Amino acid sequence: MTPPLAIAVVRADAGAAERLEPYLTAGERRACAALRVAARRAQSACARVAAKWLRLELAAGRSAPLVALDAASLEAHPRADYLACAISGPGGGPPRFEDGALALSLSHAGDLAAAAVTAAGAVGVDVERVEARAAAFADEHFTPREREALARGAAAGLDRAALETLLWSAKEALYKTGALALPARFSFRDIDVPFPPGGARLAQPSVRSFSLRARGGQFFGRAVLTGAFALVATVPVPPVAALG
Repeated sequence: MTPPLAIAVVRADAGAAERLEPYLTAGERRACAALRVAARRAQSACARVAAKWLRLELAAGRSAPLVALDAASLEAHPRADYLACAISGPGGGPPRFEDGALALSLSHAGDLAAAAVTAAGAVGVDVERVEARAAAFADEHFTPREREALARGAAAGLDRAALETLLWSAKEALYKTGALALPARFSFRDIDVPFPPGGARLAQPSVRSFSLRARGGQFFGRAVLTGAFALVATVPVPPVAALG
């Protein structure tokens, strides 16, 4: 059975943060205000509201597999409902709903913020702006198998920068689930991702669901690739219980 996975992307700039501030509790506003960089304050505020909206959509029986969140969508729920599902942090640990009802993950890149919410117990999401990276980046973070897959994709005419960004986003999302068995001192080369996710040729733009194994665990996820950004969200899939 496919684990539930709800994802939202939202514009994250000072104007958007100001419009979304009424959906934050006083504690959440203080947590965002404590961030030193103005852009980070806006990103944190927008990502939190996106996660709250996803939780309310799931509670209403809507799956929200991937949504570009806008003001009209937010108004589908009363402000009081947003205030009733506060998100903790930042404060040294990953963000979480204070009542522990659902798992969530937040990410941001430039003027974009993303959130993923699930009842599956753990989730990781990462959004990255597509940009060219030095060759040293691939050497440092990607395994030989991954670098070969990137080279094949580029040889087939795909944008190397977009592919590298998508792969990096996948690794970050897997790491953020907290479900990988990693050594205490690790590099991202310790996370080897079958690439591209799902094994099929990627186009731009592309939105696809996938399953993969990493570090001995099984994961389900969704990947988004556009000319501007890449996004990957993943949840661990528990092993099927043996029949007894």
